[in-house]
Amino acid sequence: MIENNNSWNFQIIQFVKKDNPIYLLLRKSSMAIKVLVFHALVSLLLFKTSWAGEPIVEIGDVQPKVSAYTFDGARKPLLLQTVDEIAKSFDAKNSTNLKNKVDFGKQEVLVFAWRGSGQDRIEYEVLESFPEQIRFSYHPGRTRDLRQHVKIFVVRSDVRCIVNGKIVSDLEIKQDGQWSPTKLPLVRLMEGKAVEVRVRGILTNGIIAIGGETTGTTIRFGKTTWELELQNQKTLRAAAAKLNGKPVVVSGLVRTQKGVEVGTRTILTVKSLVSGLPQEPPKDAVPERIMGKPFFKTN
Repeated sequence: MIENNNSWNFQIIQFVKKDNPIYLLLRKSSMAIKVLVFHALVSLLLFKTSWAGEPIVEIGDVQPKVSAYTFDGARKPLLLQTVDEIAKSFDAKNSTNLKNKVDFGKQEVLVFAWRGSGQDRIEYEVLESFPEQIRFSYHPGRTRDLRQHVKIFVVRSDVRCIVNGKIVSDLEIKQDGQWSPTKLPLVRLMEGKAVEVRVRGILTNGIIAIGGETTGTTIRFGKTTWELELQNQKTLRAAAAKLNGKPVVVSGLVRTQKGVEVGTRTILTVKSLVSGLPQEPPKDAVPERIMGKPFFKTN
């Protein structure tokens, strides 16, 4: 056992034998040792409290808007990383309820909202790693009843979530002709190279900056904002004006550029710009068979 007096001037190593203390050593502690021990304790405390929360918590008393339910929502969950993104999928009452349960400085929200068999279910497992990985799996039901399902999870921001073998992310890169989900930072972008990406986020149009150091249009996903370069194309500019303040999906080449007022600008040269709102089937579409993702026929 080691004891220290309040002034940190002495260190006593004590052994206890049959309830009788035996003091074997008494020595002075140097200031260097005190400082080293103090910093070690502070570092340990910060490490323990920085991600002290659970990797995942399910929220059961919050309901999204009807528009959030899609037929592939079990395979493609919504990823909400800011307070503003909540309002896009939840009404005022449910938004407030959800905001009170999430610390967006350390957490993000996964929303699985879908229509399918009443026996549909989603399960997850937390893999042992640091930080943890959470693997979600969708199990389609076999009954023919069409039901709405919702599963909402609050996960730590440092956790990697995998749904049906793919990382959950608003950002994708193109490799060998295939789109693959990824997360920031992008190594090639940091090396000064252009990267072909597809990103889902909130578009803002009509931005003005000091010295004109902006393209005038941005996309924000999570806590990241990139400028969008529309290349003076009328169709892209018309789409940006129409989709201002709304979810969009943008693809193109992203690069970094040194600025004057801004140290480094990240600019995405847009090739395509479309709405990011869920695409619903026609109103007269009827599920022909409910086993996993429904097939449709129209009347």
